[in-house]
Amino acid sequence: MGKFRLSGNARQAAGIFLIAVMLWIVVYAPTPLVVYEPGLTFETAPFVQQSSSGAAIQQTNAGMDKSGVFLVTTVKLTDAKYWQAIQAIWNKDFQILSKNSVTNGLSEKDYLARMSKDMLNSQNSAVEAAYRYANIPYKVSPEGLQPDDESRKITISASDVGGPSAGLMFALQSLNLLLDEDFTRGFRIAGTGTIDKDGNVGSIGGIALKVVTADRAGAELFLAPKDNYKEAAAKAKELRSEMKVIPVTSLGSAIAAIQDEAGLTR
Repeated sequence: MGKFRLSGNARQAAGIFLIAVMLWIVVYAPTPLVVYEPGLTFETAPFVQQSSSGAAIQQTNAGMDKSGVFLVTTVKLTDAKYWQAIQAIWNKDFQILSKNSVTNGLSEKDYLARMSKDMLNSQNSAVEAAYRYANIPYKVSPEGLQPDDESRKITISASDVGGPSAGLMFALQSLNLLLDEDFTRGFRIAGTGTIDKDGNVGSIGGIALKVVTADRAGAELFLAPKDNYKEAAAKAKELRSEMKVIPVTSLGSAIAAIQDEAGLTR
């Protein structure tokens, strides 16, 4: 029996088919990986209020007016395709991780629920830290934080963002309302960091990506937790950004640093 051989047209068709399969795998096939990349930056003011009303997140872009604002930086997390894993070799703004290392084995639903809970806890801590800094008496009740003077009640509505890393920036914005003072001192200030009720600022993940996000939004100052400072400053230098990265350890140190940049005497 003679050997089976493909004709020239058949070999060509088989080659095209294999290429199509490989392209599908690279572009569309699911992977056990996730990709972190720079996300959105949004102003804190619409979300920190003295009422329960909320607002939709709006991205802020470079080129806007230079009035003072506090900016929350985010990272974007999506399921990674193989082409993104390959691109991450040279694209420093892509961070590829295993999905399991991010979710710790949780289902997508449970992971998102945990992130939402972390954000709510962060918002409560931000408000409590602001009350303490401003010396405003309050009580903790099943309904949440209740200031003795109901007119001083602060609410934060940012349910579309997960995780605890916006705590510092929400606390700063809360003080703007509680003390009727512009703590931005006229700067566009981006930043990140967890916060506890005593105003202590904690480290976060994805700091380099958040520096990219802040730089794109035209931030002049970037407040980084002290433990993240070296990485954040190195990324700003790599970007040749004019944005100044400032290490902070607490709500008080963040306010003091901004005052220093504004040339104010504490």
